[in-house]
Amino acid sequence: MTSLKHLLQDTYARQMFVFVVVGLALSAMVPFGSRFLTGGSPVLVLAAAVLPLLLAVALIVTPRISKADQQAAGGSQERLGAALLLYLSPVLLLNAVYPLVSPAMAGINVAGVPLTYVVLASSVTVPWLAQAACLPIYRVLGDLMAERNLGEITRRFCQHWPLMFVQSLPLVAVFAVPLWLATGWSWDAMMHYVVLCVLHLLFVQSLVLANVANRRGLWAAAWSGYAAALFLAPAAWWLPPVVGTATQLVAMRSGLRHLGITKHLGARVFGADLVRGLLMGAVLWADKYALFLVTGGAFQVVAVFAAMLPAVIAYNFYFVHLAPGVDRALGRLHHDIATAPVSVLKGSSSRLVRVLDRSVVLTGAIAGLLTLSVSLAVSGLDPANTLLTVAAALASWSFMMLTLLNYELDFIGEKVTPQILGAVHLAVCIAAFAGGVHLIGTSLHSASYLILGAADFVLIAVGWTLYKRHWSQPEYTLFWRHATTW
Repeated sequence: MTSLKHLLQDTYARQMFVFVVVGLALSAMVPFGSRFLTGGSPVLVLAAAVLPLLLAVALIVTPRISKADQQAAGGSQERLGAALLLYLSPVLLLNAVYPLVSPAMAGINVAGVPLTYVVLASSVTVPWLAQAACLPIYRVLGDLMAERNLGEITRRFCQHWPLMFVQSLPLVAVFAVPLWLATGWSWDAMMHYVVLCVLHLLFVQSLVLANVANRRGLWAAAWSGYAAALFLAPAAWWLPPVVGTATQLVAMRSGLRHLGITKHLGARVFGADLVRGLLMGAVLWADKYALFLVTGGAFQVVAVFAAMLPAVIAYNFYFVHLAPGVDRALGRLHHDIATAPVSVLKGSSSRLVRVLDRSVVLTGAIAGLLTLSVSLAVSGLDPANTLLTVAAALASWSFMMLTLLNYELDFIGEKVTPQILGAVHLAVCIAAFAGGVHLIGTSLHSASYLILGAADFVLIAVGWTLYKRHWSQPEYTLFWRHATTW
């Protein structure tokens, strides 16, 4: 409670906290009140959805975290907006293309399993798998990320990639075995799923280079190629990740001569990173995989994926627009630790904490407002799935905030705590989706999301307390934990 009271002493953070509370509270009321308040008119419900959307857009366009960051970003709003759109290209493109190609896929069976189910199974697996499979690569490239020397980054990436890809392959079995046990699919159908996961594993690892080098255009080119292949040849289920990977290989060009099998991480370090990635990635992605297991893929895909959009947009906004401001404040603190007296150091530390707190709560506010907008929009367009959408959207907000807090804890050197929080989330997720429908009796699995979301609100309280404890005096925490690397 003390950490929350301290946060609310900041006027900006207090305003954003109000947006969070109002956005989430009104979202929770949508299934019960939206149709009543608007006289059952879908047009009025959709009109009501516009207001929180406009407020969220206003916060995205003018975040006003600090004066220094406003000056640093002066005249670059268009550039930052373009960067966000490019970063969101997989969300935008795939949400546009999948509904168009699903009918064609539905007519194709793989050993009695509709191709749409096989592709959907891969789609709910890959984001979680990618979180684990890419983490060791970021470790290898970590000391090159600040300078962003593309030639050196490409060389080291190519030196390590072949063996890292091979070392990551057991992850596919981690996801394939539960899927097989839950669905009872034939070996032919499972092999299609496994091949899709392997091809996507190669694809997502190839994207690390564009992400580390901050080449948003290259990132968008990969997903554009992926979406184009999906749209033009939906029956060629293997083609999209192959085309996406090809765009990255073309960009590497001369760096490919460094491909080899001599450079690798030790098995213990690599394995620890895989486990860390699985546990931290579980917070954002385990629910979709668990939902597929308990339904065999027969769930309201549009409703669930619409529900996660607010969290995905806000999370990406943080890393595209807000994280650079945090990095600048952190850089000033590092500089002052080396050169400035203690009195100046305390000021730099306070600025860093203020920027970080504001960035976290602003991200929550944007996600909360977008959650309200999506909840109202679905209520107007698809009333039958309103409860599921709202439950999943509120839960997704909690997933995003817990993931963000875990990231901040991991960043400051708390490697174990985020994994524990992720493991607790995963355990509750398994219990909620395995038993939630029996507890409340709804086939829509709204109950599972409500249970998981409620548990994550408790985990957020724990994560926030730990976050404030470790970031209360970053000048000391960072110095002692990172002194040997500066």
